[in-house]
Amino acid sequence: MTEHNRINCIRKSEADSHLRVYSEHELFDEGSWLARPVKTVMELLPSFAAYPSIRVLDLGCGVGRNSIPIAKAFSHIPCIVDCVDILPYAIEKLRANAEKHGIGDVIQGFACSIEDFVIEPDTYDLVIAVSALEHICSYDAFRLKLRELHAGVRVGGIVCLIISTDIAETDSATGNKLNPMFELNFTAQELLHLLKTQFFDFSFEKETVVQQHYTIPRENMQAELTSQVCTYVMYKKGTHHETSN
Repeated sequence: MTEHNRINCIRKSEADSHLRVYSEHELFDEGSWLARPVKTVMELLPSFAAYPSIRVLDLGCGVGRNSIPIAKAFSHIPCIVDCVDILPYAIEKLRANAEKHGIGDVIQGFACSIEDFVIEPDTYDLVIAVSALEHICSYDAFRLKLRELHAGVRVGGIVCLIISTDIAETDSATGNKLNPMFELNFTAQELLHLLKTQFFDFSFEKETVVQQHYTIPRENMQAELTSQVCTYVMYKKGTHHETSN
């Protein structure tokens, strides 16, 4: 299988899996990972309590699990939340959910891959990427995106990355090993080295690695997925300077 075909196969599998969840569960309803935002992300918001305005980037936003609570938390100040997802359906649902929650003018949706979304320098106060960067198309594109993130965050800003590493999948019925349906599969050590190298001048406020296991639907089967989930919160040192959104 060529690399191009491998990427297409992975992205079709991931799209099928996510579309199944999006069609069966509404945002913030119990019963799926859409039920609530990520705790680590929500814990970052008080850091921006004194900001007169804020701009946020959510890479791999889905239907608004994190971006909508963020936008609602900053409804009292000028706020823009740029949301990127490779699935057009997810962006459509995101916009509908934003309208439902009264923040349709705050959420900006972009239906494209993360590698194709250009992060402009000195633009964002907060960037989050939850279970997203491991779906970038190549290791070279991943490194480029890290460089864009480094430049794209304003002084005093925060980057929050949650990335699965050491990923393994097996057929639930047979126990046979499967090729993991992820474009990138770092070890936790490799990922940490890359982040420490690229964000050498940031302060690492949180570094955790937690083993995770869950069952995930794949084409014509259920798969058991194990991984190390790495969470990093990185602060761009310096005093915040107000920049127009």
